[in-house]
Amino acid sequence: MKRVANIIFIILSIALAITIFIFSSDTGEESGSKSSSITEIILSIFIRDFHSMSQEERLGLINKYSFLIRKLAHFTEYAALGFLLYGDFYTSNSSFANKKKVVVCASWLLATIYAATDELHQKFVAGRGPSIRDVMIDSMGALFGIMVFMLIILMIEKIKNKTK
Repeated sequence: MKRVANIIFIILSIALAITIFIFSSDTGEESGSKSSSITEIILSIFIRDFHSMSQEERLGLINKYSFLIRKLAHFTEYAALGFLLYGDFYTSNSSFANKKKVVVCASWLLATIYAATDELHQKFVAGRGPSIRDVMIDSMGALFGIMVFMLIILMIEKIKNKTK
């Protein structure tokens, strides 16, 4: 069962890394348009009368919150990547799979390196550029995802110990 879980974590990690790369391949204009669309959807969920506002008011809110939504997207996608990478190492049969500090460091470092290379990749995309701030946000997202995985494992272990 552990081997199956490991394969699933590996496949999901690779799929997410590819998805991140594809998003980073969008030009600045395409990325901005997607961000605005997603921001509009989110605002329409949380602001009841959003669609009854004037076009100017809606655009003002979209412009106001678009940056925050983009940075939350960075944090979230790398939280998912950190979670999956930790799962990769945690379910592996390698000798360091039981060494929490090593697994945390390896997962976090791999996600952070991927974030840095992803930002470097954006240097070669029209209208985009690398951002150290985004690497830091991505890195903190990865660390958050790792901590969530560790918390889930801790809760599962507590439940198992209670049933014994």
